[in-house]
Amino acid sequence: MRHSKVKTDKQQYKMKQLFLTIILGLSVSLAFTSCNNDKTKVAVEEEDYQVTKKNFGGDSTSAIAMAFYNQDSIATQFRFYKEVDSLLKSKENEYRKELEKKYRAYQNYEADIQARMERNEITGYQIEEIQKTAMQKQQAIQQFEMQKGEELQKETLQYQLALMNKISEAGKQFSEKRGIDLLFFFQKGGQITYINNAYDVTDEFIRYLNKREGELKQGFEEELEALENEPTVDKGGL
Repeated sequence: MRHSKVKTDKQQYKMKQLFLTIILGLSVSLAFTSCNNDKTKVAVEEEDYQVTKKNFGGDSTSAIAMAFYNQDSIATQFRFYKEVDSLLKSKENEYRKELEKKYRAYQNYEADIQARMERNEITGYQIEEIQKTAMQKQQAIQQFEMQKGEELQKETLQYQLALMNKISEAGKQFSEKRGIDLLFFFQKGGQITYINNAYDVTDEFIRYLNKREGELKQGFEEELEALENEPTVDKGGL
């Protein structure tokens, strides 16, 4: 009789160890996934002026008017840009909160099963079903992360591209009005290493954008819809 009890205790111990190994493996996988996932003004009157042309050759026919604006300043001072950026960050936060909620629910499930195992409330016949349920919960979390994450990334790129198109359109009008032949944008880490500040029209361009904010918003939703079915192309972050 004692021999039978010892044998039963050993079997329960082995079942506990097996289950804890599986559960811990799933926890590490989810934690790694979560960590990786952690690894997406007031308008004023514009100044009306012409940009001076600079000679780049031996005669006056090679003279061009060149200017640039600082992209980082656009991101912090152009109101519509900030509005879109805030909207995208809000969507990302909602996604992360939902993912964390699902992860916490799985952790609670795991803790409950472990407590039941310690109280010897789970038999060997139940282990297989518990393992299956745990795997399904993990797969559901991973599917949500992949599907919703991809949807959020696609939507973010569409917003970015639509906004960049609006800024490009405004840049063309801004340049034509001021006689600018070449208008660049400068950003740290970008392709342009250095530009003399004499060519800087950032403040003027931002005032121009903010004054025409209402015009730039017109047709924005339609442009987003047009981009929805186009292939996703990474145009860089806001």
